[in-house]
Amino acid sequence: MPTLAEIAKLAGVSPAVVSRVVNKDKTLRISKETLERVQEIVRESGYTANRAARSLRSTETGLIALVVHDVTNPVYGEITKGANAAAAAAGKAILISDASGGDEGTARLMELVSGRGIDGLVLQADQSLSDQVLARAARENVPTVLLQAELGDGMPAVVLPDKEAARLGTRHLIDRQHKAIGCLATAEGLSFTENRIEGWRAALSEAGLPCNDSLVRYSLPTIEDGRRAMEELLKMQPDISAILCCNVVSALGAMAAARDLGRRIPEDCAIVAIHDIPMADFVFVPLTTVEMPLYELGRVAIEQLMTPAGASGRETLVVSKAPRLIHRASS
Repeated sequence: MPTLAEIAKLAGVSPAVVSRVVNKDKTLRISKETLERVQEIVRESGYTANRAARSLRSTETGLIALVVHDVTNPVYGEITKGANAAAAAAGKAILISDASGGDEGTARLMELVSGRGIDGLVLQADQSLSDQVLARAARENVPTVLLQAELGDGMPAVVLPDKEAARLGTRHLIDRQHKAIGCLATAEGLSFTENRIEGWRAALSEAGLPCNDSLVRYSLPTIEDGRRAMEELLKMQPDISAILCCNVVSALGAMAAARDLGRRIPEDCAIVAIHDIPMADFVFVPLTTVEMPLYELGRVAIEQLMTPAGASGRETLVVSKAPRLIHRASS
């Protein structure tokens, strides 16, 4: 009986796709022709779901660690769902950990990685030294994929279409006749932060509108920091009539700050946020958002983890599903 990798090679797909076909994963999006080709090869070889799960298992733990910063952030819900679906299709389970747990939490993760207590690691890394050390240590012991981060050294990463999302949200504000549009960016120094700012700049430049640094403030993905950054921006740039918030959680704080400063939403200050979460439709002014393919981000990250090294042919993979604007009352 051939291995999963051999079947994948014959079908011209990744081992993860073969596994999902064998396990009848209803979320799999491939052409009918590809699906039928994989199914025919699987039937001819007598391949089974149990065989697929065993061939993907590099150790006996059956666990993949998904490490994020602040597990309470609602944005991670859809990412986790996508990761869990892909892991289940490969016969694995997801272990979720919080990288914000301090030195003690990092030490525990290092022990888990170095002791090969997991079969792979998906890490939502930032530029902190602890994340960089963890990523490089993990890579020496288990398959590792970065989530929304690019740390260099050839580490594979899966990222969202961040520039496209920011451009889409900014274009919406421009189309609604706004001329002075600020940007409430995510944490400074992160690759996706820079990509979102680049998208904001591109949309403004195309429309011949100002996009200088004085229109940008950085914020952590918390309500409190979003409020702080918005207050600073509106006090320093009182002529701003619209804001692109690069994170939906900080956008909630930004809305509160605008209200406290006497700005009506959207009459005095229109707001668009990147990422859509259920509560966006239920705040005091329903929030216009740019929905990102978060489920796909989690799914693709696990699939890349299961793909033999070098099979993707590139260091960074951008999720192909396009962002979508959801227009609500805030703009």
